[in-house]
Amino acid sequence: MLDTAAFAAMAVVLGGVVAVTARDGRIVVLGLMLAAVAASLVASPLPDSLAVTARIVGAMLAAYVLWVAVDSGSVDSAGSAVGLVGEIAVAIAAFVIGLSMRPVDPLAGPVEAQAAGLSLVVMAVVPLAGRDVFRMGVGVTLLTLGSSLMVGAWAGPLPALEQLAMAALLVGIAGATSLLVPSAEAVDALEAVAEEAAVEEAARQQAETTELVTAAQRPPADRSAATRRSGFEAVASTRARAHDESGPTGSIEPERRPKPMTADPIEMDDWLAWGAPEPEPRRASTPTVRPAPLPKPGETHKPAPRKPTTRSRPNLHGKP
Repeated sequence: MLDTAAFAAMAVVLGGVVAVTARDGRIVVLGLMLAAVAASLVASPLPDSLAVTARIVGAMLAAYVLWVAVDSGSVDSAGSAVGLVGEIAVAIAAFVIGLSMRPVDPLAGPVEAQAAGLSLVVMAVVPLAGRDVFRMGVGVTLLTLGSSLMVGAWAGPLPALEQLAMAALLVGIAGATSLLVPSAEAVDALEAVAEEAAVEEAARQQAETTELVTAAQRPPADRSAATRRSGFEAVASTRARAHDESGPTGSIEPERRPKPMTADPIEMDDWLAWGAPEPEPRRASTPTVRPAPLPKPGETHKPAPRKPTTRSRPNLHGKP
């Protein structure tokens, strides 16, 4: 025949499964309250009425604190990553293992308390490994309840002072979770700021796109006319300035424009040729005039005989 401890242990496991798998924040709070209230009854024999009352009041106060935090509907749980069926299977497996093992022989408390405590500790692992503040608060609460149940099964029922300390600890965990969870006003303010920034970015991109399209659709005739007009004005101003400088009868010298600089590298031979002095101009060579030899004493100078030259005369009469 099942006793009160067995029914309370099953209620504890059921509350833990609901708290871990539910997505609505209110349902999560109800599951935690069921697990916390039923955990105070998993004992054999039952503690005195004052200790049980302190645990129940502490569980309800902790649930109320979390209920206020999720009352606006802006705080919801992400649910279980393995689903409802997976969480139920894990909870049942941990409960069966807790019923079969005996770390302390004999147990000072009921074995159902050990089984329910082990089941809550196993279900609290996944929420504690995440980054959601609300789910982390749920995981810490389940871990605290499971640890208290396992201690009660190994060391016997908790005294009244420890029951009161456990109730205060549950209220403190719920209060810390409610403070760390963002409120509905903060969530709305963050959403409004993000939406305003998105609208401004979209308007800026639209303005840039419109400007680019307008510049691309502008007819080229307007741009060419403006270019020709500016060119004519520049030529007219140049001629007028040159006329003023040269005078009415002067001549206009062509504008000397500097040679454009090229980006070609200068070789070492070009540098040497540029730094070398300019060569002197070549002078026309003059023939060397040698003086005639002077005659010796007693020798008369006779002119050199001229060699007869044969000149061809033109044959005007056709004679041979």
